[in-house]
Amino acid sequence: MLWKLEQVLEVVGIEASSSCCFLGLILSVNKKTQFNKFLIKQADLFNCFINNNVFIFSFPNLNYGGCSLMAERKIYKLPFLVIIMNKRVCFSSGNQKKFIRYSKNKSKLRWKELSKKLKVNENTLSKSYMFELCNIPYNIFKEILVIINKNEEDILKRYNCKIKNEKVVIGRKVFGERKKILAPIIISFENTRLNLNISKISYSRYDTEKGIKLPSKITPELAEEIGMQFGDGFLSSKRYDYRLKGNPYDEKEYYLNYIKPLFKKLYNLDINLKEYNKSYGFEVSSKALWEFKTKVLNIKTSPKYEIRIPEALKVNNKEILTAFIRGLFDTDGCVSFKTKYGYEKYYPSIEIALTSKKLIKEVAEIIKMFGFNPSVCFNERYGRICIYGISAFKRYEELIGWSSQKNLNKVKDWKNKYPELNGECRTTVNTSGCGPLKEGSTPSFRP
Repeated sequence: MLWKLEQVLEVVGIEASSSCCFLGLILSVNKKTQFNKFLIKQADLFNCFINNNVFIFSFPNLNYGGCSLMAERKIYKLPFLVIIMNKRVCFSSGNQKKFIRYSKNKSKLRWKELSKKLKVNENTLSKSYMFELCNIPYNIFKEILVIINKNEEDILKRYNCKIKNEKVVIGRKVFGERKKILAPIIISFENTRLNLNISKISYSRYDTEKGIKLPSKITPELAEEIGMQFGDGFLSSKRYDYRLKGNPYDEKEYYLNYIKPLFKKLYNLDINLKEYNKSYGFEVSSKALWEFKTKVLNIKTSPKYEIRIPEALKVNNKEILTAFIRGLFDTDGCVSFKTKYGYEKYYPSIEIALTSKKLIKEVAEIIKMFGFNPSVCFNERYGRICIYGISAFKRYEELIGWSSQKNLNKVKDWKNKYPELNGECRTTVNTSGCGPLKEGSTPSFRP
């Protein structure tokens, strides 16, 4: 069936005056949006099929300058369209930078303090807004005026700026959409040996009195503890000291209910948890534990700039590799849900940044073995790994999961916010096979 452009717009429910804007978002011609508009004017007729509220259009033999339209495109009916209206303040070139600098000086606040008052990311304020990478949202603009106690009309006139409406049309049903296809799980490590030689470890009198025991093989619990050390741990190079400390505001439960039983199970250590100046955790001095980590596992002492994954952990064993990743990301990574496609705190993101770039590369290699396609980037100080999207999030949850109650709470809140995306997912606490917690067993949190 052949449809004229006006007929399509009438059925879909869009005014003819906005046709170019709307269809310019739907069509794709080698990423040249100005070329889209040209083609829209030329393309009066195209084939149309209606299937469950979705209009499927095919464009026969339309080309220009060697560029051609995609053979088929889908346009959803009006109920599926999301229209987001925002106001932004548009400055003439150079004036936005002057306004931001003036506002910071006037407020007498540092970037961190000012961004906190405005409830925006510090880099967004000091870089994106300051260097005019994007226009300032009107609501942020008004908050700045309140802080510096200035009149809106006076500022608009002084900096030659205008308030404009920004219209974003999302032409497909993006809610719950999973565009990325994850690769199959293929572990490339060939080593399958798990036994450890602890026969040459020396025990101090303290170790003997405390009854410290050392693992004789690599287990998922030991792998997770090593991940924790790489995240928030410190292994002294001069003394037999080992420390593990986290955030006192949101990680106490993690240390008390998970890490403390874990160390009891692994090393028969009754760690003394306490709050320090800006952290919460424990310090222990043990010759046996120090030698086990440095001589048996071959872990480098702190600082951790050159730290790498021990060869003993590079085994063809899914449970051990995922446990290591879990321990590392629980202590030094983060789980967040970004506002995207008009949905608040909707889009999952799992990230970690480390000073050891070698470690980042090795961790990224393992993550890729599990079928993920992580974003890996580096700057002068850090390496960063980011895992985005619902499909990747679901796989991470199923394979790796979280032991930190802080992260489990975030995931639970997201599931409660979007139950239609998580109809069959439940986060549970499984202690089977570990015995009562008072005997030093470790609860295992899994979806």
